[in-house]
Amino acid sequence: MKKVLNIILSMVLCVTLAACNNNPTANTKDTNENSLLTASPGAPAAASDTLSKSDNPVNNPDDMYHAYFTALENLIKNHIIPDGTDVEEQLGDMSENKFAVHDVDNDGKEELILLYSTTITAGMAGYVFAYDSKAGVLQTQLYEYPALAFYNNGIVKALWSHNQGRAGDHFWPYNLYQYVPESDKYVLVGMVDAWDKNYAETDDQNNPFPGDIDKSGTGIVYYIMEDGQDDDTHPVDASEYNEWVGAHIGDALEIQIQYLDLTEENLSRIKNRL
Repeated sequence: MKKVLNIILSMVLCVTLAACNNNPTANTKDTNENSLLTASPGAPAAASDTLSKSDNPVNNPDDMYHAYFTALENLIKNHIIPDGTDVEEQLGDMSENKFAVHDVDNDGKEELILLYSTTITAGMAGYVFAYDSKAGVLQTQLYEYPALAFYNNGIVKALWSHNQGRAGDHFWPYNLYQYVPESDKYVLVGMVDAWDKNYAETDDQNNPFPGDIDKSGTGIVYYIMEDGQDDDTHPVDASEYNEWVGAHIGDALEIQIQYLDLTEENLSRIKNRL
């Protein structure tokens, strides 16, 4: 089964917006005045909607905001992504892409998050850019498919663009990343896929579902690939998978980020900080 993730990406964005309205605890912790937020149409701006300069430990925060503004303006006008990628042959309107400025890695400095989706599925990308105050340039912290979930312990969950295996409809494969302060980048923790017995009782080689591994009786076994290599020869039980996830995400909260449409008007919200 080959499912294009355009549909699930829309669902992820919808769930994110819903979570912003229904999870006040997470919003109190993770959505603050240093984030780019979108107020409800016709509603007065709340305190968290006010864009004020944060006390970021950079030589000159104005330089950081100016770099973010310039990079996004270059994307709108010249179709150049901040990492230098030319996207002149994009599909759809540039304003359909999303961005936010938020401290997603908890290093005390805000990052630029860009979700670029106005292209074919293979070209869609999610970026996290950080400002290097010494070099005066943007550095790419993360490059992935634009279905990202950020956690307040530095973990990022990035859904795959396709679900081509035997995971079925109840599980979508993903990559897990951890922020490393020493390199100021995200490193891959592992890739995760699964086999749902209800989706397929045998694999492509006609091997049966590994019921002996499924000691929890969930009907699903998982593949945890910490070396980043696609490998479906070492399935694990749900209990081992849950233990692995708990070791990395644990009690961390997902950061609720409200993305803005990539428009000149919304870019002015960054410029207003200067």
